[in-house]
Amino acid sequence: MNDPEKYGNLLEAGLWFAVSLILLAKLTRATGRLRRVFAILAAAFFVFGITDLIESQTGAWWRPWWLLVLKATCVATFVFGFREYYRIKGNRDGTPITFGEAAGHIRVADPGANSPLDFAKGDSLTLEAWVSPTELKSGQMVYVISKGRTGSKGAAVLNQNYALRLSEQAGEARLAFLFRDSETPKPTDAADAHWHRWTSEAGFAPGSGWHHLAVTYTFGKGDSLRGYIDGEVVAGVWDMGGKSDAGPVVDDDDLWIGSAMGGKLDATFHGQINEVAIHRRALAAADIRKRFKFIAPAAPVLSRDLPPGEVRVEIVENIGSNNSWNFAAPAPVETYTVPAFGFAELPLKYSEKGLRTDRSAPFLLRASALVKLGQGEHKLLLRALQSARLTLDGKVLASTKFIIGGGDGHGAVPEVPKNLPEGLRFARLAHDEVTVTVKSDGREHLVVLEAFIGGKGLRPEVGELSVTLQDKDATFWLLSPKEKVPHTDEGWTAYTGQQRALLTARNAARRREVAAAETKHWAARHEFARKLVAAMPAPAAPAVAATTPVQNEIDRFIGARLETTKATPAPLTDDYAFLRRVTLDTIGLLPTPQQIQEFMADTSGKRRANAIERLLRHPGWADHWVSYWQDVLAENPGILKPTLNNTGPFRWWIHEAFADNRPVDQFATELVTMSGSVYGGGPAGFGLATQNDAPMADRAQVVSQAFLAMNLACSRCHDAPYHDFKQKDLFSLAAMLNQAPQEVPKSSSIPANANIKVGRVVQVTLKPGEKVDPAWPFAKGTTPTPLPDSAARGAKDHREQLAAAITDPQNPRFARVIVNRLWKRYLGLALIEPVDDWEFAKPSHPELLDWLARELVTHDYDLQHVARLIFNSHTYQRVAGLNPPATDKPEDRLFASPLRRRMSAEQLVDSLFAAVGKEFNTEPLTLDNDNRRAAKDFLNLGAPRRAWEFVGFANDRDRPALALPKAQAIADVLGMFGRRESRQGPLNARDESPNVLQPAALANGDLANARATRLSEDCGLTDLCVKSQPLPALIDQVFLRVLSRPPTASERELLVQSLEVGYADRVVAGAVAKRKKEYDPTLLLSWTNHLNPKATDLKMAAEERARQGDEPTPRLQPHWRERMEDVLWALVNSPEFVFVP
Repeated sequence: MNDPEKYGNLLEAGLWFAVSLILLAKLTRATGRLRRVFAILAAAFFVFGITDLIESQTGAWWRPWWLLVLKATCVATFVFGFREYYRIKGNRDGTPITFGEAAGHIRVADPGANSPLDFAKGDSLTLEAWVSPTELKSGQMVYVISKGRTGSKGAAVLNQNYALRLSEQAGEARLAFLFRDSETPKPTDAADAHWHRWTSEAGFAPGSGWHHLAVTYTFGKGDSLRGYIDGEVVAGVWDMGGKSDAGPVVDDDDLWIGSAMGGKLDATFHGQINEVAIHRRALAAADIRKRFKFIAPAAPVLSRDLPPGEVRVEIVENIGSNNSWNFAAPAPVETYTVPAFGFAELPLKYSEKGLRTDRSAPFLLRASALVKLGQGEHKLLLRALQSARLTLDGKVLASTKFIIGGGDGHGAVPEVPKNLPEGLRFARLAHDEVTVTVKSDGREHLVVLEAFIGGKGLRPEVGELSVTLQDKDATFWLLSPKEKVPHTDEGWTAYTGQQRALLTARNAARRREVAAAETKHWAARHEFARKLVAAMPAPAAPAVAATTPVQNEIDRFIGARLETTKATPAPLTDDYAFLRRVTLDTIGLLPTPQQIQEFMADTSGKRRANAIERLLRHPGWADHWVSYWQDVLAENPGILKPTLNNTGPFRWWIHEAFADNRPVDQFATELVTMSGSVYGGGPAGFGLATQNDAPMADRAQVVSQAFLAMNLACSRCHDAPYHDFKQKDLFSLAAMLNQAPQEVPKSSSIPANANIKVGRVVQVTLKPGEKVDPAWPFAKGTTPTPLPDSAARGAKDHREQLAAAITDPQNPRFARVIVNRLWKRYLGLALIEPVDDWEFAKPSHPELLDWLARELVTHDYDLQHVARLIFNSHTYQRVAGLNPPATDKPEDRLFASPLRRRMSAEQLVDSLFAAVGKEFNTEPLTLDNDNRRAAKDFLNLGAPRRAWEFVGFANDRDRPALALPKAQAIADVLGMFGRRESRQGPLNARDESPNVLQPAALANGDLANARATRLSEDCGLTDLCVKSQPLPALIDQVFLRVLSRPPTASERELLVQSLEVGYADRVVAGAVAKRKKEYDPTLLLSWTNHLNPKATDLKMAAEERARQGDEPTPRLQPHWRERMEDVLWALVNSPEFVFVP
């Protein structure tokens, strides 16, 4: 090594030694963590200097090898040390420190006696800090600043010099100041007599961002304490030990930031703290106000250019996830109008495919209107589930609290409200209310309501958001620029029902609008399919004898077989029976008297065809299909924490698909591609299969059964022994759904202790842990036809590829499966049985099956087209049950007569309530009524209006307070008639066998006796019975509603004899229904308090009320009313009511 290099090394060594000495000097003046950082850096620079001395002798920095390691270690220490230095230094300049389980606290050593940290009697202090707590458990008290009470070795235990804390109360983080006085305890003193705690009466929501805290106090002057949150004085109380004129404990214990009490988790602050300061004087209020430099955006001053007589509603997304009004709202994403300040539902958000998707969490609803208030004072009531604020001409009048999520089930049950205003709908659980008095000059005022919807970890529910005006005669009206909507139970129900219908139409229009490109895509796909199928030979309808009844081509295919077998077709059913059957088959309900009247009045010669067209356009078409596909696709949402194979509630997607009459190949594709919202009702919910070791394998099995009639269930754990499927086939499909290779889990194999001999019938060709690549496995079928450029998409998307393979028009399997399902649904037996497993099945009418499949494809996969063909056929319209097949064999399924069918469970329940004119009026289908939990754990499926909306209530925890007695009564009857409470797997045909529970439920059950047939005020038949009309006319109307036909002469005579006694005096003169209902104590219950014994008592009382049934109407004499209820009971218990004619 030459001398210049050697001298350079020596010079560098001297430089590093000098830096080390400088750092040691800084160490002597540093405190806290900086002392440790300076010590580490000083040592590292000293060692680095030594390495340069060694290098001056060896002539190379990389040898010996340990010299290189030593230098690298020093460099790494420099990086770490300076990073820590600037992080700590930066915190003094505004960078916050995060506290919690990992970073417990910062320690500041007390320099000794009479230090700046010591305060005695007569001394003033100010404690201040910026805080952003992320979490604060119920009743928890956490430390921001604590002088003493650290639990340090050698320090006294009860030495709280002073402390700034946050205390959780009523879901808020409240400011607290604590110290222990220096007085000597007396034996007679209470345990907390010398502890003095002051707590603010208001606070802020944890998780709502940054807040400035400050406390000023002069020790020895108990009245001197002032607390500040965000620069504003907050009132508070001395809630422990009372205020004191004594001085505090003073010692040399450390000061901690972020914790105390030895770092106990319950005392440790979770979140971020910044700019902690302690002043030896009491800062003035004006000075503290200046500390809070953030200026919250003012309530929006909106244009007064608003639609006259209406409330403009704006939906604003991406407002941040904090529970805070401190945000600048972006432009609205959606705008519409309503007549009043009342909201129970909001428009849904849809993707570019027209599928439900999620809004930001939270999002903002803003409603504004010009409202003319009469001159003088007015009372306004703001009611909201989540935080809301009401402004008048730009000034905030009232605001409600943010929801605080969580709770362990042991919460308090609120007391039943007393002295509630007459004529005002009761507030629902967790809704906050604020009443304000405003003075008006009689002119128009700009009223703005803003409300958070949902939030982080909360479902996006609006609850019952409203602004109510109380007029001079104490009547409550929803605030409106024009409409008069009473805020009673009846008024709210009517108003929200109207708004729901408008929103349904708006959502449908929105789907069409945003999915315009998607519609164009499918039009191109269908044009391609039509051209492809047109090039294939079409099955020709056979010729039949002139005596064979033919109403369309279906009857030719069926008639030819009947002629061959010399079987006689059944005659056409009568018009009343036909209308009842086709109405049940299209919309799942009995025909109304108005529908019957319209049908019978049609003299065009196309009475039946016209009725079919009306029914296919009816909204009930969608309702009736949902329960079918819920079974087939194993839709299995749960309202109480996930169990095996719980899915999202994709029922709403099914309903919207049929409401839009979406092509069935598009329907299948949307299911397979699983986009949209998981918990909000999109097909992505199908992709969820909780507690399943291979969810996509489960989904692949469902899809293959539903759309290809391939049952791969046995291929989950081994090759199927009785089907031509291998385990790899199923897992190849699963990999396509998974968009990546699918691993075979250990649980998807035969257990070693299973009583199965592998190698005889059962073969295992996949090993646990083996990965299977995405691939279309069915080589024996046609290779999926490549789509033209105008119709293709997702070339690299395995789900799109799978959907295209399933719905490939060149392979008629998909179309055959779909039309076969329709045929079974309407005729009682399928052309191929079973509908979901064709491995060994043969069609009874192969040419008809091909013809129907071709009709489906050439008419853009429109299910209504095929349904229309079936409904208009003589085959469908024949008298049912006259010529049942001798066996299930294909050669015996001649369809000379439709099979006699019992109503499905959903048809029965829906028709029962519709016949008597009642709503279900059950509890909302949720166990989280206060909306404090996420949808992944607690769904809210709302109040059901049709039977398909029910869900399983499996209360395996056996907790009475979780019961939903009204809903359970309906669910029990649905279960007795074949509906499954839980759909952990697909079901393609329900067990329709009769059982003793079915007649017992209708004859003796609470649902039919105490609810459906009870003439109560919410019963449509009650008004019919009160109406002035001859008794035979009343009987005719009842028969039309329940049995869909007029009574025979003998039936009418029998019922006249039963009801004529007392008929003239049946109406109670002057009787009126109650204006106000009794308060329902179950409104106070939720998961939050279900373990409270009081909750159990209230719910058991509610179950007893549910068993007693609906309260009878006071407008009818009891002796006549009860006989009329007996008539209804007899009609709904007749086989004619239960069976499809």
